Amino acid sequence: MGTEHPLTRLVDDVDLAGAFWNRRHGLFKGAVPADGLITENDIQDMLDAGLLRWPYFTLLKQGQQPEVTAFTATRTVAGQHLKGFADALKVRELLADGATMKMSQLEDWHAPIRGLMDEIEARLPAELKAYVFYTPCDNTGMLPHRDGSHVLALQLAGAKEWTIYDAPDQVDSRPGLDVDPDSHSHTFVMEPGDVLYLPHGFPHVATARGGTSLHLTLTITEPAPTDLVEALLTTFAPGDLPGNGTEFAGGAVAALLDHLGSVEERVLVDTAVGTMRKRTV
Repeated sequence: MGTEHPLTRLVDDVDLAGAFWNRRHGLFKGAVPADGLITENDIQDMLDAGLLRWPYFTLLKQGQQPEVTAFTATRTVAGQHLKGFADALKVRELLADGATMKMSQLEDWHAPIRGLMDEIEARLPAELKAYVFYTPCDNTGMLPHRDGSHVLALQLAGAKEWTIYDAPDQVDSRPGLDVDPDSHSHTFVMEPGDVLYLPHGFPHVATARGGTSLHLTLTITEPAPTDLVEALLTTFAPGDLPGNGTEFAGGAVAALLDHLGSVEERVLVDTAVGTMRKRTV
């Protein structure tokens, strides 16, 4: 326990899965040290190294993404011309103009964040994805929106003002932009070390305040009904069934219903989550 990341311990200490899960948002001020994951200097070094490549990063301003060629360049690697590498000069020009730099799926290429996610995944039966948002002062990367997942955000540097729209008619499990900005909301500012939990489908928007903001977002996606059906079929082994045609179909249905009645829910969830975590996008 003592070697676990403080964010992992917070998940346990506040009983996130019990006291907050799909019920209400939670804002935990100064709960987690903001160091040890990724810094503004790290991002600048990544740009200078030239190894970042779209779609593992993009630029957004008020929900709009420039053409990919507006911030990337083609490089020759092992004799092949490959597109999509970050053009440091172009990226910095867009940042200076107010665009947010969004880095995606850091679990695939950033070891400290991957380690943190492994710890949290050991506690929550869900698929996690990691994103970092690097936003210039008084700018907004994404318009008010809903994510199709739970959200766990950690402010790493600077400050960000969040607005959450939690009126019942605004909450929806489907991702989308159809959010009424005049509906009931909560507004607060997150500073380094603050942690925010948002239930699945809670609309929100965030704007950097007082300087450049850097925050980490973990999306936490539980199995959907279709994932559980797939898991049911994955664990289904009917053996030899008699006959053919209608008789065979009837035997298969009977065997499937018998399996449905006997398989443990935990097995279905674990199977579904295992499949989700192996998915590639």
